[in-house]
Amino acid sequence: MITISTLDANSFVESVILDSILYRFRLNWNDDGQYWTLDVCNNDNSELVRGIVVVPNFPLLHAYRRIKGLPPGELLAVVSSTSISDIGRKDFISGKARLIYMPKEELTNVVESAV
Repeated sequence: MITISTLDANSFVESVILDSILYRFRLNWNDDGQYWTLDVCNNDNSELVRGIVVVPNFPLLHAYRRIKGLPPGELLAVVSSTSISDIGRKDFISGKARLIYMPKEELTNVVESAV
Protein backbone atom coordinates (compact mmCIF):
# COMPACT_ATOMS: atom_id res chain seq x y z
CA MET A 1 0.00 0.00 0.00
CA ILE A 2 1.28 3.43 -0.96
CA THR A 3 0.03 6.64 0.64
CA ILE A 4 -0.13 9.48 -1.86
CA SER A 5 0.77 12.88 -0.46
CA THR A 6 -1.65 15.77 -0.75
CA LEU A 7 -1.34 19.53 -0.40
CA ASP A 8 -3.34 22.17 1.42
CA ALA A 9 -4.63 23.74 -1.80
CA ASN A 10 -7.88 23.84 -3.74
CA SER A 11 -6.16 22.43 -6.81
CA PHE A 12 -2.83 20.65 -7.14
CA VAL A 13 -0.93 18.03 -9.11
CA GLU A 14 0.88 15.17 -7.43
CA SER A 15 3.38 13.05 -9.37
CA VAL A 16 3.62 9.48 -8.17
CA ILE A 17 5.29 6.30 -9.37
CA LEU A 18 2.92 3.34 -9.27
CA ASP A 19 4.02 -0.08 -10.46
CA SER A 20 7.17 1.50 -11.98
CA ILE A 21 5.18 4.01 -14.06
CA LEU A 22 4.96 7.76 -13.43
CA TYR A 23 1.42 9.16 -13.15
CA ARG A 24 0.18 12.64 -12.40
CA PHE A 25 -2.91 13.04 -10.23
CA ARG A 26 -4.75 16.33 -10.39
CA LEU A 27 -6.99 16.91 -7.41
CA ASN A 28 -9.50 19.74 -7.53
CA TRP A 29 -11.80 20.97 -4.79
CA ASN A 30 -15.31 21.83 -5.98
CA ASP A 31 -16.38 24.56 -3.57
CA ASP A 32 -20.00 24.66 -4.79
CA GLY A 33 -20.53 20.91 -4.40
CA GLN A 34 -18.11 20.51 -1.45
CA TYR A 35 -16.23 17.54 -2.92
CA TRP A 36 -12.87 16.57 -4.44
CA THR A 37 -12.41 15.36 -8.01
CA LEU A 38 -9.45 13.43 -9.39
CA ASP A 39 -7.93 13.41 -12.86
CA VAL A 40 -5.43 10.68 -13.72
CA CYS A 41 -2.79 11.62 -16.30
CA ASN A 42 0.17 9.78 -17.75
CA ASN A 43 3.74 11.09 -17.69
CA ASP A 44 3.05 13.27 -20.76
CA ASN A 45 0.13 14.94 -18.94
CA SER A 46 -2.37 13.27 -21.28
CA GLU A 47 -5.60 12.60 -19.41
CA LEU A 48 -6.52 8.98 -18.89
CA VAL A 49 -9.57 9.70 -16.70
CA ARG A 50 -11.07 13.02 -15.71
CA GLY A 51 -13.45 14.14 -12.98
CA ILE A 52 -13.62 11.10 -10.68
CA VAL A 53 -15.52 12.19 -7.58
CA VAL A 54 -13.45 11.20 -4.56
CA VAL A 55 -15.69 9.35 -2.11
CA PRO A 56 -14.62 7.51 1.04
CA ASN A 57 -13.69 3.83 1.05
CA PHE A 58 -14.65 3.14 -2.56
CA PRO A 59 -12.44 1.82 -5.41
CA LEU A 60 -11.99 4.99 -7.46
CA LEU A 61 -10.59 3.34 -10.61
CA HIS A 62 -12.82 0.29 -10.70
CA ALA A 63 -15.38 1.71 -13.15
CA TYR A 64 -12.60 2.76 -15.54
CA ARG A 65 -10.73 -0.55 -15.93
CA ARG A 66 -11.41 -0.63 -19.68
CA ILE A 67 -9.21 2.46 -20.18
CA LYS A 68 -5.72 1.52 -21.31
CA GLY A 69 -2.83 2.96 -19.33
CA LEU A 70 -4.39 3.19 -15.88
CA PRO A 71 -2.48 1.79 -12.92
CA PRO A 72 -3.30 -1.92 -12.52
CA GLY A 73 -4.01 -1.55 -8.80
CA GLU A 74 -6.68 0.49 -7.06
CA LEU A 75 -6.95 4.01 -5.63
CA LEU A 76 -8.95 4.54 -2.45
CA ALA A 77 -9.69 7.52 -0.25
CA VAL A 78 -9.62 5.87 3.16
CA VAL A 79 -11.25 7.69 6.07
CA SER A 80 -10.34 7.39 9.74
CA SER A 81 -13.91 6.91 10.97
CA THR A 82 -16.96 5.12 9.63
CA SER A 83 -19.02 8.17 10.59
CA ILE A 84 -17.36 10.20 7.80
CA SER A 85 -19.59 10.09 4.71
CA ASP A 86 -17.94 12.89 2.69
CA ILE A 87 -14.35 14.04 2.41
CA GLY A 88 -14.04 17.71 3.24
CA ARG A 89 -11.61 20.31 1.92
CA LYS A 90 -9.13 19.89 4.82
CA ASP A 91 -9.66 16.17 5.56
CA PHE A 92 -6.56 14.96 3.68
CA ILE A 93 -4.41 17.50 5.52
CA SER A 94 -5.94 16.83 8.94
CA GLY A 95 -5.50 13.06 8.60
CA LYS A 96 -9.23 12.28 8.56
CA ALA A 97 -8.71 10.89 5.04
CA ARG A 98 -5.76 9.41 3.13
CA LEU A 99 -5.40 8.78 -0.58
CA ILE A 100 -3.84 5.35 -1.01
CA TYR A 101 -2.89 3.04 -3.83
CA MET A 102 -3.02 -0.73 -3.49
CA PRO A 103 -0.90 -2.55 -6.09
CA LYS A 104 -2.67 -5.33 -7.97
CA GLU A 105 -0.66 -8.05 -6.19
CA GLU A 106 -1.76 -6.74 -2.78
CA LEU A 107 -5.39 -6.69 -3.94
CA THR A 108 -5.06 -10.27 -5.14
CA ASN A 109 -3.60 -11.32 -1.78
CA VAL A 110 -6.46 -9.64 0.10
CA VAL A 111 -9.08 -11.36 -2.06
CA GLU A 112 -7.37 -14.77 -1.80
CA SER A 113 -7.08 -14.56 1.98
CA ALA A 114 -10.78 -13.64 2.26
CA VAL A 115 -11.85 -16.75 0.35
